[in-house]
Amino acid sequence: MRKIIWLILLNFGLLYGGNEMLLDSANAYNLVNRTNKINQSIITNSSAIIIFPTFVKAGFILGATIGRGVMLVRDDIPQEYIDDNISAHQNSIWSAVPVRLGGATIGLQAGYENNFIVMYVMNKAVIKDIYDNKLTLSASASVSFMDYGVNSEAISDMGLSDIYAYTNNRGFFVGAELGGSVITVDDKIKFDTASYGYEQLMQAISVIR
Repeated sequence: MRKIIWLILLNFGLLYGGNEMLLDSANAYNLVNRTNKINQSIITNSSAIIIFPTFVKAGFILGATIGRGVMLVRDDIPQEYIDDNISAHQNSIWSAVPVRLGGATIGLQAGYENNFIVMYVMNKAVIKDIYDNKLTLSASASVSFMDYGVNSEAISDMGLSDIYAYTNNRGFFVGAELGGSVITVDDKIKFDTASYGYEQLMQAISVIR
C-alpha cells in the first residue's frame, strides 16, 4: 500500500515541468493572496517566498504528503529603495530555486486532497537549511500556519515565526500534520528565467494588496 501511495504522488508531481510549474506558481500565488488577508510586512520583509502550486495529501491509514514548487530567494535590494519596503520588494532581484516537500503520516485517514501553499520565509537561516537539505518543518523551523481568511494584521506572534504559511482552502488540515515534513532542493527540475512563466511569477509577487 505504501509503495502504491508514493508512486501515485511521485507521478503526479513529475507532471509539472519547470516552465509550467513557474506559471502554475504564479496562478497559485495570485489565488492564495486573493483569498487571504496577508500582512504587508510579512510579504515585504520576507527573505524568500516558497510556492507549492500542487501539494497532495493521500492515503489510507498510512499516508503521504508531497509537493513540488519554487523558492524565490531575495538576492538584492536596489539601494535607492532601501527605505521604502513596498518599492524595495517590487524592485528586488530574485533567484528561482526548484524545491519539493514531503512527509509521511499515520493514523485514521483516507482520501485525497490537493491544495496550494505559499510560505513566507522570514529567517535567512531557513534558506541555508533548505540548500543543505536539512530543513524540517516544526523541528528546525517555527511555522505559523495561517487559516483561510484570517486577518493577519492582528496576529500576535509577528516576527517570532521563521515561516508564515497560507493556503487556498478553508479547513486546510492542521499545521501539525505537516510537522516533520522536509523541504529540499529539487534537482530534477530546471527553471528558465527567460520564460513566460517566470515573467508572470515575477509580476505576481510584485503586487502588494
